[in-house]
Amino acid sequence: MSRPPAPWEEEECLEYYGMVSLHRLFEVVGAQLTPSDVAVLSFLLDEAHPPSHPLDPSLWGGEDAPAPLLERWRRRRPRRRSGDAEEGRARPRDGVELLLELERRGLCDEGNFRHLLQLLRVVTRHDLLHCVTLKRPRTGSSSGKRKRTSRGRTRPPLPRRPAPPPHQDPPAKVTCDIRLRVRAEYCEHEQALRRGVASRRPRGPGRQLDVFGQASGVLTARDLGSLLCGITFSELSYLDAFWGDYLSGSLLEALKGVFLTEGLRRAVGREDVRLLVSVDQDDYEEGRRLLLLAAQRDRPPLPRRGGRGAPRPSPPRP
Repeated sequence: MSRPPAPWEEEECLEYYGMVSLHRLFEVVGAQLTPSDVAVLSFLLDEAHPPSHPLDPSLWGGEDAPAPLLERWRRRRPRRRSGDAEEGRARPRDGVELLLELERRGLCDEGNFRHLLQLLRVVTRHDLLHCVTLKRPRTGSSSGKRKRTSRGRTRPPLPRRPAPPPHQDPPAKVTCDIRLRVRAEYCEHEQALRRGVASRRPRGPGRQLDVFGQASGVLTARDLGSLLCGITFSELSYLDAFWGDYLSGSLLEALKGVFLTEGLRRAVGREDVRLLVSVDQDDYEEGRRLLLLAAQRDRPPLPRRGGRGAPRPSPPRP
């Protein structure tokens, strides 16, 4: 009796179909959220979608919950106002914890990224929108899916007459383009949001519209702008050096003196400002692949070593 095939692990199945898990998506997006982004998104999440206590009677029966029980619950636990203490509940420490909290409140799952995309647009992190997908990002390599072979009989190709070699032009210089995003932002937005965002409506779509509309206006007024630069590389060594400087932080330190000018500091007043620099890893990997292929193509062939039948040099004459 033959044994049944071993079941696939989740990671193997996802990799086979070119997908990533939801929590892997959280790691990719959350790692790129700054502490300021996490603070702003936590504030918007609590204002637009406040968490429910697990003992809230409205969760048991919804609209049909006993009215006296709901009334006693509301008197016992008055609704907190914006700016009050967080009732002893710890805020997310980083972007991954924030996205896990979004999932815990039922606002994000494998088939619904609407709230996550909305929050990223409010904080103007449009550079992260392309990361909110369960499709595995391309790395330049071929897909791991199995290729189907034809079972039919194929005829041998007809012999062709040799054609004269065409005139070949010298190959064009291979280059690659890398996108560099530079953005200046305030280090802290929470106080401005607490002063400018307030809604008297109860929980629901109306409150969400109020909160997101007011928050979007506050953040738009505090937007210091961003810049998208395209850098062209033709040498693999220069591309690798650029990527190394980006990972080590040397690129960020070099750009601070260019973008964080005295005029910008005078315009923002006493508030602290920081610079954010991001480079798309897909651009780097694809560019490195192209330049590496070009370097291998342009490399001169190695001379063949003499074999058994190679002629021996004649001895010198006296």
